[in-house]
Amino acid sequence: MAERILTLNMRRYLVTQPRSKRLNKAVKYIRERVSHYTKIKQDNVKLSKELNTLIFKKYARTMVPLKLNVKIGTDTADVFPFSEKKQQAPAQKETAKKDEKAKKQEPAAQKQQK
Repeated sequence: MAERILTLNMRRYLVTQPRSKRLNKAVKYIRERVSHYTKIKQDNVKLSKELNTLIFKKYARTMVPLKLNVKIGTDTADVFPFSEKKQQAPAQKETAKKDEKAKKQEPAAQKQQK
């Protein structure tokens, strides 16, 4: 599965919609734009539960740009909210390995000095 990061500016679209319908229109707009960028039918675009709650709590009201992580399969596209933690995890693992190596080398160096 290929992954892609998209940033959608929903303000341009949602500002023209009535406030009572913005939540439904926001979900429809996200599906429309993701299907456009991934060239997959709108019916096959799946939004995650985390993204749905974020839209409900924050993005339908504030209309700030929304950053999405899209996993593209052969016939489907799964959409998740973008999180910095997932992107930084491999870098943290590398630093943790370096710290472990340094800790192992310190006792070895102390034994050689004795």
